[in-house]
Amino acid sequence: MKKSRAAVGNRSGRRKQASSQEGKEKCAFGSSQAKPSAPSAGPARQQKALLQASVSPYHLFRDVAEVTALQESLLDWYDRKKRDLPWRRLVEDEVDLDRRAYAVWVAEVMLQQTQVATVINYYTRWMQKWPTLQDLASASLEEVNQLWAGLGYYSRGRWLQEGARKVVEELGGHMPRTAETLQQFLPGVGRYTAGAIASIAFGQAAGVVDGNVIRVLCRVRAIGADSSSTLVSQHLWSLAQQLVDPARPGDFNQAAMELGAIVCTPKRPLCSHCPVQNLCRARQRVSHPRKGGSQGS
Repeated sequence: MKKSRAAVGNRSGRRKQASSQEGKEKCAFGSSQAKPSAPSAGPARQQKALLQASVSPYHLFRDVAEVTALQESLLDWYDRKKRDLPWRRLVEDEVDLDRRAYAVWVAEVMLQQTQVATVINYYTRWMQKWPTLQDLASASLEEVNQLWAGLGYYSRGRWLQEGARKVVEELGGHMPRTAETLQQFLPGVGRYTAGAIASIAFGQAAGVVDGNVIRVLCRVRAIGADSSSTLVSQHLWSLAQQLVDPARPGDFNQAAMELGAIVCTPKRPLCSHCPVQNLCRARQRVSHPRKGGSQGS
């Protein structure tokens, strides 16, 4: 099994959505109407029943073979086409799990609402100055702000330092090992960032959803409603969890983000270069439009 590598993507668009756990991509289900759950059902069961009743099978992956084909095609493409970025190199070569998680965490936080090209130099300087959690925990806030100057959203740097101090003081320098505990323990870490750290650094099969993944999933399954809505967001997270490769979860998540960053772009997507074009319902609808009605209804 190959080592997991650090997270990437064209983060300028996707990180804005990931940091607030929203997506502004336009996506939608078919015309099926949701049916309310029985009054006796608990909130979680009601939510699950509502989601299932609202989604047409057309927008799902029902076939295990189809999921496997997507995983294999995407990972093969990623192995050949992934960009060479400093956080990937650092994580690939790092055997200490806490240092790997720290390296991913710093990259993910910096890439929120900031373009990859801008982050590269900041990330390199940060990791040279504070290569471990302990180094960052001992730094002053003034030092952190000085290095962060120009990246904007200074609360991100402050959260990193606060989190590093919590890990060092309360956990003996050992990062939480699951997406759930990472999100609960680290300040400023939401569902996306926690899943990225857990999958890339620790190999947890946790799906992630950011702006790029939203776009890929919406096109591959021809989803067309507003992805910021609760129902659509829940469905996208469910799809991401279904698709993540348990053998290479970190690489798979990065591959999905990379695909949205450099191939499945917001405008003029390079469909002819897409490794999953044969599984893409949006491409099928464009190439072979059907007459009379929506396929998702």
